[in-house]
Amino acid sequence: MAHFICLTLLVFAGFHVTYSIHRNLKYYTTIHASELKHHIVKRGLKESNHPFNKIREVNFRTHGRDFRLILTPRKGVLHSNFQAYTVDGDGREHPVAVDHENFYEGRLFGEKSSHASVHLDNDGIMTASIQLPDETYHVEPSWRHLPELGNETMITYKASDVKLSWHGTKTSPCAYVKEGAHLEDDPEDELDDEEYSEAEDGPRARAKRQADQYEYTPTKTRCPLLLVADYRFYQEMGNSNTKITINYLISLIDRVHKIYNDTIWQDRAESEGFKGMGFVIKKIVVHSEPTRVRGGENHYNMVREKWDVRNLLENTSKTGTPSISTPASVPPGTTTVRG
Repeated sequence: MAHFICLTLLVFAGFHVTYSIHRNLKYYTTIHASELKHHIVKRGLKESNHPFNKIREVNFRTHGRDFRLILTPRKGVLHSNFQAYTVDGDGREHPVAVDHENFYEGRLFGEKSSHASVHLDNDGIMTASIQLPDETYHVEPSWRHLPELGNETMITYKASDVKLSWHGTKTSPCAYVKEGAHLEDDPEDELDDEEYSEAEDGPRARAKRQADQYEYTPTKTRCPLLLVADYRFYQEMGNSNTKITINYLISLIDRVHKIYNDTIWQDRAESEGFKGMGFVIKKIVVHSEPTRVRGGENHYNMVREKWDVRNLLENTSKTGTPSISTPASVPPGTTTVRG
């Protein structure tokens, strides 16, 4: 029997535009594209899919330290049959070519326990996430936050400097139900003197329940995703540029994939658990125009000031979101991205 994983991931990235950057970051700095020094360290004589056939080095300085990134081309987050399309206001799809060679992964020179995920566009602008043992550094185009700086500047910031909306409040961003909590030890399970009773064969105590022990080994570790960016996302996060929108979405999912892939999933602390779960992007659809609708109709990409989450998801499922063709043995996923 085939197993299916249905994923609906709603990414509200519009806060970058709606609120001041000073409200979201404690500290940041900017660098110009001319400050990035990059060159090819190694290029194989023949084209090859081997990760070390091409090695690129990128150098820059920010936050008081020098960064020397050793990078190789990366295609792992893209499905082997990856496709990208732009959709006009009448729903017509047009294919978009994506340069796979602009995506890299690697490490910081001198830091064995580091990881870098990088996209370099043809204008020399970098989008990157650099993970070190004690900190994560992010690099993004500055126009998303500081449009007055133009298109040749980037902002850099540390993950520890991000002001999360729930900081300083008593509320938590996530709630959960702990599976099997009733099987764990609690004060009621401890034996008191009163619970012992004398019998002919000696003391008798109430036996504790034992949790069932089992191990699970996943056979399918990648969930293929369909990413759909509406017109507002295309405008605000993609700078009204289809390729910038697509590259941003790929970089965004790559971060999510890294988190999932490195997470050890386990039911209980004593179980070994498993890891290596993640995502691949099979198709990206970018709406370059608002969808034209008749009177009384609703569409997730129509001109509308606000959506609440429930109505947006319902309209996404009702209005014929472009689908991905997925074999029954592969778990499908759908991702809706809205500004």
